Amino acid sequence: MAVTASPQDDSPFFSLLPPEIREMIYQDIWATSGSKQHIYKQNMGKDKKWSHVPCSADYTAGDTRFERFTQSARGSEEEYQWVKRLKSEWCYHWCCEQSTSKWHTTQDPKELQKEGVRQAAPSGFMSLLLVCKRMYREALPSLVASTTFIFTDLFEAHEWLSLYGGNPERLPIRSLEICILTTQLMTELYFPTSEEGEGPNPTFGHSNNNDDSHPGISMDSNPWQRVCDQLALLPNLQNLYIWFHTRDLREWHKRMSETRFFARLFNVTVKDRNKFILALPDLPLKPKRGLPSHHFFENETLEGAPFVVERGPRPNNWRVHLMASGLRGP
Repeated sequence: MAVTASPQDDSPFFSLLPPEIREMIYQDIWATSGSKQHIYKQNMGKDKKWSHVPCSADYTAGDTRFERFTQSARGSEEEYQWVKRLKSEWCYHWCCEQSTSKWHTTQDPKELQKEGVRQAAPSGFMSLLLVCKRMYREALPSLVASTTFIFTDLFEAHEWLSLYGGNPERLPIRSLEICILTTQLMTELYFPTSEEGEGPNPTFGHSNNNDDSHPGISMDSNPWQRVCDQLALLPNLQNLYIWFHTRDLREWHKRMSETRFFARLFNVTVKDRNKFILALPDLPLKPKRGLPSHHFFENETLEGAPFVVERGPRPNNWRVHLMASGLRGP
């Protein structure tokens, strides 16, 4: 593209405006479009294509889904909607997912407003990037440097970082958010096999023959590990927010070794440690835990960590399962 891009000498935008003014114009467009953008794959018939939608969630407000679910009337439409939101792969970004879904099915603002969904209007990103090759090459680095990209799927995060994370000088990725509802299988990879809290970890799906098409996954080879390795290769990171929960019906502290699962994050560098947030579920008192204390991020286990741990409430998956199955108590 650099070879074939026209210099656009006849365009007053490029010939009369200095680069600093053009950058200010780009910044205004990014701000108007939304500085926080969800990046995801959208089903387009037989194919999946990259799409994006502005983020409308606020993690500082906390995750109130379970509380709202328990307050809804049994068997009501409201209860059904909160069950869906509790099971959403987008976690506390469920409102962004719902907004996106509604936008793809209807573009009637009145219809969206009637259902209580914030409208996810198309941004001006593509309109600007499709003007010409020169504008694309000039504006894309500005867009990447000025936007917080949000992912709710590890495979999509890995694929996007593979596409855009390999050229930090050209595309200086500075702000990311990863919000993951991880599978039970993923946490089991890091759970120690001995009662002392040590020991080897299993490998799932490993083939015993020479077929490498299904090599299986292990603690050293899985989607989460690959995303961590990609994050460690981003030298321009200024903000990184990682939020985790699990689908497991068992409580987090009984099946999760935090120091094992998040060990590779120690290789990630953010200029200001206070802007690298690892948001994890609350922990109970130590006597109720299923693993020794060194498997959790507290006190000495946080010494030298490049991130700050923030804990908060998470939905109780077991209670959601029982209550959604009709076993809800009075």
